[in-house]
Order: sequence, then C-alpha cells, then structure tokens
Amino acid sequence: MNEQLATDLLRRFSSGETSAAEEQLVDAWYQELINTGELQWEEGEKESVQATMETSLLQSIEAAEEMPYAPVRRFRGRTWWTAAAVLIIVSGAGYYLMKKQPAASGVAKTDVLVNDVAPGTNKAVLTLADGTTIDLDNAANGMIAKQDNAEVLKPEEGQLVYSPDDSNKGEGPLSWNSLATPRSGQYQLALPDGSKVWLNAQSSIHYPIAFRGNERRVQITGEVYFEVAHNPKMPFIVEKGDMRVEVLGTHFNVNAYNDESAIKTTLLEGKVKVVKGGSVRSTSAVNDQTAILRPGEQAVIPAGSARTKQSVNNQIQVRKTDVDDVVAWKNGLFHFENADVRTVMRQLARWYDVEVVYQGASVKNDPLFVEISRNTRLSDVLKVLEESGSAKFSIQGRKVIVK
Repeated sequence: MNEQLATDLLRRFSSGETSAAEEQLVDAWYQELINTGELQWEEGEKESVQATMETSLLQSIEAAEEMPYAPVRRFRGRTWWTAAAVLIIVSGAGYYLMKKQPAASGVAKTDVLVNDVAPGTNKAVLTLADGTTIDLDNAANGMIAKQDNAEVLKPEEGQLVYSPDDSNKGEGPLSWNSLATPRSGQYQLALPDGSKVWLNAQSSIHYPIAFRGNERRVQITGEVYFEVAHNPKMPFIVEKGDMRVEVLGTHFNVNAYNDESAIKTTLLEGKVKVVKGGSVRSTSAVNDQTAILRPGEQAVIPAGSARTKQSVNNQIQVRKTDVDDVVAWKNGLFHFENADVRTVMRQLARWYDVEVVYQGASVKNDPLFVEISRNTRLSDVLKVLEESGSAKFSIQGRKVIVK
C-alpha cells in the first residue's frame, strides 16, 4: 500500500482540486469503510471527520456549479473505475489503517518494488548570453546572475524570475538566455515582461533578457505552457521551426516534441493565431497558412508537413479538445482520456527518464482513461495501467518492459 498516493489524493480532495469522479469515489470509499467497520474511530472522532469530509465535498460541488464554463471530466467504462479504485480503496484505506494503527497492524508504510523509479522533480539548466551554464536545482535561492540591467532571481525551488522589463529605453543588441529541462525535470519561468512560462520534461525556451521594439519573440522545444502578459503594442510570438503562434495576451499550451506525430497548440483563454510555412521572421509570407483559435480549440500541424508543402496533410487542422487533458502536466497530473498505450508510455518515459521496450507481436490499442498524480512512483503508475488489461509491465533498472 502506497501512502504517497493516498496523501496526495486526500490533500487534493480537501482543497477542492479533485475531479468530480474522484470526489464521488472518495465519498463512496469513505462510506464503505464506515459501513463495514474497517475504520476504528476514537470516541467523538467519527462525526468530526465525517462532517469535515462532507463539507469539503459540498464546497467543491458548489464551486463547480458556479463555473458555467468549467469542463466536466468524464471517464467512461470499467477502465477508469478500476484505476480509480486502486488509488482510493487500496491506497486510501492503507493510509488510514496505517495512520490509525501503526503499531498494532504491522503494515509497512511503503510497498515499493526493488526496481522502481521516483517521479521527476524541479530541475533545469540556465544558459547565459556568454555561454555560462547554471544548474538550477543545485543553485542557492536568491540572485543567481546579472546581465546588462537585468537581474536573474531564483525565489524558490522550481522557479526562475527576471527583473521587470524597462528595456524599451535601452539600445544595442539583445542578450539571449536559454532555459532547458532534462528528462524527469520541470521548471517555471517569469519573463521580464511578466509573462509566465511552464516547461515540461525535456523542453526548452530561448528568450531575450529584455523585450524591445514592436514584438516579443521566443523559441521553444518540447512542451511549454504560457500565460502571456497583455501588451497590444508588442505581440508575443512563439516559434518552433517554421511554425509560430502570435498572441497579445492569453493562456495556451504548445506540444512540439520531436517524437510526437504533430505539433499541437491548445488555447485555454483569449485568442491566438497559429501560422505555418513561409519564414518565421515574416508575419505576412505569401505561402503562410493560418488558423485563429478560440478557447477550447487546438491547432494540429502534422510532423514534417511544414517542410513538405505539397503534403496531403499540409493544412492546419483545428479541432475541439479537452483542455484538462492537455494541461494536466502543468497541474501535476497524468490525465489520459481515450489514449493508447504508446502515447501514455511516451509521457512516462520523459517524466521518469526511462527507456520503453515493447515485447511481443503487438500491444493492445484499447483506449485508456486514467488520472493520477505525477508525484507518484513509476511502479504505482504501472499498476494502475495494468488494471486496464491493455498490457503488463516490468521495470529493469531504467527500462520499462511492455508485454
């Protein structure tokens, strides 16, 4: 039984961060344990705990009802129920039983496989304009660098902040920095204009230490989430190869991993223009293809199509999407809805820094419906996935075998 899983789930439940399905399962699990007498309460404690949990549940429901545009997470079929049951009934019950009877029960606090992998953490490397590199996970909090008139600050673990931008008064060439996360790493960045950036594992962003002129331009790899500070006089432009996203101020996610089948730009708030083809330095190239996104929409550019203008799939495809699924990584979750095993394993490989090896003629392509904290050991994630019946997994060092 894994205490970490239960602790995380119950923490999110108490703070109203769980999905509707998780709330229902926590409530059902609680009632089941009470009805079967598996929980041994001290005198007067049962009513207090029950009241606290019921109040939290009601507050979560009321908050959701007050948000007319809040997406409802729907998980269909036995797969999600089984996966959630593992988290709630097994992990949750184990946590409470251990907490209530640590000495008498003799239940171990963890049940980690010998071959196991811890989840990723906040780690990244900052490269300054002169080529100096700083390993941020080992750097002390505080000011870690000063370039021109800009101060680079690390206020706390996992965050990098540049001093406010008053650089439109400056002259001379811009100095550029790069922030890159390795596999099993993530990081947050506040740019000098106040825009906020989240980097997923194996991702990077290249940016100036001050924004000048009539635009704000950055380049990325991997997966990056943006909350752009509004400035109509200086559009914000994100580039990946010859694809760019142009915004004034908005919230959006770009998934541009080289091992994925497409570059996907997903809009959560505001409006963006996605441009493909032509020159990334031009905002009016004749051969450009453009798409305007509204909240809840995703622009899909098939991998390699920007380099092959005659491709059948050359057009930008715009579709509705589940934004919870797209930005789950930023919120500390794996959220798979109707995902195949290989898609799931690519995400796990980046976050846990493991190699995935497939054994056998084929792996079932049954859709998976799973939500689980990214702050979970790999063995527990694989146990949940096994409940779907789509595959069996084993861990050998930093290699995951999919059978």
